[in-house]
Amino acid sequence: MIEINLSTLINFIKKDKPIDGYLINLQEKEELILSDIYIIDIKISNCKFINGDLLIYDKYDGITEKNEGELNRLLYIENCEFEGLKFENCEIKNLEIKKSLITKNELNIHTCIFEKLDIWGFNKLSFNLCLKNIIVQTKCQIIGNDYKENGLLSIINSSLKNSSFRESKFNRINLFESNFTGFFDFYKNSFYKSGGQFNFYECVFEKANFNETTFSYYSDFKNCKFFKTTLFQDIKSLTESCLYFENCLFDSFVQFNHASIHKIEIDNVKFNDVASFQNTYFDKIFIDRTIFEKAALFDDIQIKNIDRCNRRTIRTIKLQLQKAENKIDFNRFRVYEFNAYQEDIKQKLTSFKKDEKRFYHRKREPIQLKRDLFILRISEFVSEYGTDWKRALKFTLFSGLLFYSILYRIENSGTFNLEKTNEFFVGLFRFFLVTDFYNPLITDKIYLTNPLSWTVFIFGKIVIAFGIYEMIQSFRKFKA
Repeated sequence: MIEINLSTLINFIKKDKPIDGYLINLQEKEELILSDIYIIDIKISNCKFINGDLLIYDKYDGITEKNEGELNRLLYIENCEFEGLKFENCEIKNLEIKKSLITKNELNIHTCIFEKLDIWGFNKLSFNLCLKNIIVQTKCQIIGNDYKENGLLSIINSSLKNSSFRESKFNRINLFESNFTGFFDFYKNSFYKSGGQFNFYECVFEKANFNETTFSYYSDFKNCKFFKTTLFQDIKSLTESCLYFENCLFDSFVQFNHASIHKIEIDNVKFNDVASFQNTYFDKIFIDRTIFEKAALFDDIQIKNIDRCNRRTIRTIKLQLQKAENKIDFNRFRVYEFNAYQEDIKQKLTSFKKDEKRFYHRKREPIQLKRDLFILRISEFVSEYGTDWKRALKFTLFSGLLFYSILYRIENSGTFNLEKTNEFFVGLFRFFLVTDFYNPLITDKIYLTNPLSWTVFIFGKIVIAFGIYEMIQSFRKFKA
């Protein structure tokens, strides 16, 4: 490899000589000034730059918005090695950097305007790839890169049109205060298990695609706006990871179908159009202060740790299932809500016990909560809140037999005559007739006379009636 300095490289460019296979020794403070090079296309390939970072810039200060087609410089860099590479204050029609290597510092593009930007094919990219205050007018592709160790992709205060970041493996990502117009493609990306956060802060998207992406340990969308169709279909997350949406707006259709996420949190989010969570799987889910203006589809949603979901989350999902007339899943979440309410009551009662001034305010609330807790426990035990007819039937038969046996022993002085077995079961049948208030132990229509017998008799009838009611409710769970 022939060694040359930057001045020689510039002379080769001006003379339109091919720049291929050189070792470029960068002296202190040497820079490549594009406005001094009167050539349209620059192609640098198979070169190695040593002893410093390569700085490419134009002389003017700042960039101005230009119409598409006004930029006329093309710069191609392929299969090169840099200690660091920086672009500042440049106007370039097409910048393409592919299959290159940064060994020490970073690839930094600051205050530039491009018609087209391509950065792809970087392997073991363990540095900061930073785009700040840039404009891409037609197409931006940063694809097929492998970010390892300390590799970080940062896009700050920029405007990118038709941008693609697909099929890459990331370590960390920071996208701040940027506008992604046209199509934003984040398809089929993944993250290293040792990777850090994936942050989207105050970004604006038109049409976005995150399909089949595996998200990092902590992936955060905060104060973001999505104005057209947004797809999170078939997304996944690492174990013990969290996908977090806070203060976001989805103005059009959004789809999370077939997502498989460890934990998802949706806090203070507004969905102006249909939001679909069909056939999704979550270990944990949290939804609070969220508005669904139109339908939210939660058909066949599965939540592994449903007992760790708060009541607001469950109620939100249940309400959307009810609006969609999904009676099957609605009944599932109705049960989940009652269980969650039980846990809430237990926590409130515990807090009341710790409150030394509980007798001076809300004195009746603990009493009411205990009543609710009793009813919930009974309903859960008997028929799982009116959803299990077999459990209700078993409860009715067992409790009816129990109370009847107690009544029989009271009326017969604690003895059982084997010769009157038929009479025993005939009386038992009459005892299960809720509207029959005559003594079931005799054939004549005579009332009981023993007060204790009446007490057992009345309680038995109440329990049987309750069991029958719960059984009927279970059969009607799919009715309107």
